[in-house]
Amino acid sequence: MRLFTATLVALLLLTASTQTNAAGELRYGPVQPTEGPGGTIYQHESMTAWQRGINHERYQVFEPAGPALEQAGLVILLHDWLTEDPEYYMGLIRHLCRRGKVVLFPRFQGTGALDKDYHSNIVRSIKDFLLQSFARKGTQIDRNRVALLGHGAGAVLAANVAASADYFGLPAPASLMIITPHQRSLKLLDLTGISRKTKMVVISGDKADPINDQMAREIYYAANRIKSDNKIFITVLSDYYGQPPLIADELAPLSPERPLYERLVVRRRHEFVNSFRARSAAGTLRTHHIDAFDWFAMFRVFDALEQTLIGQTSLNIFKNTPELRFMGYWSDGRKLKGLIVTDRP
Repeated sequence: MRLFTATLVALLLLTASTQTNAAGELRYGPVQPTEGPGGTIYQHESMTAWQRGINHERYQVFEPAGPALEQAGLVILLHDWLTEDPEYYMGLIRHLCRRGKVVLFPRFQGTGALDKDYHSNIVRSIKDFLLQSFARKGTQIDRNRVALLGHGAGAVLAANVAASADYFGLPAPASLMIITPHQRSLKLLDLTGISRKTKMVVISGDKADPINDQMAREIYYAANRIKSDNKIFITVLSDYYGQPPLIADELAPLSPERPLYERLVVRRRHEFVNSFRARSAAGTLRTHHIDAFDWFAMFRVFDALEQTLIGQTSLNIFKNTPELRFMGYWSDGRKLKGLIVTDRP
């Protein structure tokens, strides 16, 4: 018994010591890069917002400001289950606006809306927004530069909206970004309706639910009209080496600027890991900050995707450019685990 106790204490001490460097300092993750895709060099200082509709037909719009634009590309951001408050995505929204994009955030889940109505709620919101945007005579939308970006439930719906754009008279998305899809009770439509010209990125995480990870692959292959060099599959890897740990699960794409869940940030690495492994605590802790996952796996990938539209290049750049797979360094110089990129997941 004494031997067992001594061994256990030694293991605990070893675990505690691995979270710090030789000087006893905690290892911290990287900061947002300055230049390039996902960087902090912005064309706009701020953003403005307006909204329209009620309940499941309500939507919010965020536009670049300082200076304002006469015309801009549009990003339609579709949220996950129960994250219909744009505050959950405010870091991403602000980044997109300051990069010169108008962001449309349909609150399709609404009050009492049924799952089967989500798709039609989104379509109505998009159509109404396009009419209102024109009537307001503010920033006009370039219909050739429309992007669909969906997370969780919104990822499945983004694929459906892209596939049905022609049927509903919506602009065909130039780019489509599918992030950790979560189908649950949603029906996936025939995705052969997605335009051949659309460029698509599908992102999953190594800690995503296996069923959801399989759904990400199903969406990737079901969109079979898109040429292989115009679509790519990215897997983000979790990294527990430093603080905060990076957990590549369904909640990772959230980027709240004002934490919606208050939690004391624990300092010890093993306490972080144990907390994140408990599903009941994972959500509240993960939404506490914006970190390397957001800067390098969300902001950077989307910015690079948009740049391929301008340069008319294929998505093979994600495979051929190590910088786009790079996730930064921990504070002691160790590399974070990079993105895994493939066209055959």
